[in-house]
Amino acid sequence: MIEGLLSLLPLPYPDAVVVAGTAVVGFVAGALGPLAVLRRRSMFGDAMSHGTLVGVAVAFLATGAKLPEFLLLGATVSAALAAFAMIALERAGRLRPDAAIGVVLSVSLSSGIVLVTHASASGDGSQAGLANYLLGQTAGMSERDIAVALALGAVGLAAVVVGFRLLRSAAFDPGFTSVAGVPTWAVDAVSTGLLALAVVLGVRTVGAILMVSLLVAPVVAARQVTKRLSALVPLSGAIGAACGALGGVLSGRAELPAGPVIVLLATGVALLSVVFAPRRGVIARVRRARRPERAA
Repeated sequence: MIEGLLSLLPLPYPDAVVVAGTAVVGFVAGALGPLAVLRRRSMFGDAMSHGTLVGVAVAFLATGAKLPEFLLLGATVSAALAAFAMIALERAGRLRPDAAIGVVLSVSLSSGIVLVTHASASGDGSQAGLANYLLGQTAGMSERDIAVALALGAVGLAAVVVGFRLLRSAAFDPGFTSVAGVPTWAVDAVSTGLLALAVVLGVRTVGAILMVSLLVAPVVAARQVTKRLSALVPLSGAIGAACGALGGVLSGRAELPAGPVIVLLATGVALLSVVFAPRRGVIARVRRARRPERAA
């Protein structure tokens, strides 16, 4: 099925794989990004993305496997552990959220770089492409990667649809979930799990260092156009998909790292939206502020 879809794109097969893969990852990250941005947990996702480095390196060192599924499994476990560590430091350690995120982020990044460097120095680590998880790489994408991203992304988006009201309440009115009889920790666990899913899918494409930008930038751009969460989720996903696909092609042809190119495109769209959005943009607000002066 995937091969048939790829044949519909007017591109050579390698470019079609990159476009399809980065588009899927971009859509999932953009659609799940509001779970972090609206709850002011953008840096929470950043710490989780840095935490994936540890899991990727440990999975390779423990098994010697080069299959992306094993590496992504390790990334998932380490991202979850990073999330639980931040929550534990915040609640049990009574640290401020920014302090807990800073501790986990710095420890995760430092440990991940050390382990990835050690694995790469062993010889097989460089062949496994572990260093590519820092800045991302799309050249090695395959149909299997697209299938995995589609399957996991579908699970994540289905969870958003099923629990939409609770996730919306957690973002705009956290007290409502308690009144409705739903434990706050359960909603936090689901939203954290979905955020981890987006991070794990995107870390190989965009890289652990820049993954947070793919979560945040599409949401910032879409937020300038709509206030409704039901419209924000698909619009943010569409922006992420477009930036991912275009960035994947441009990075391949210019021989540049995919992650920075995709992030620059997404950030550029966000900046343009902030300035030129019809109602909430900077120019629109300036014009509204000048109307009373002209009327006077």
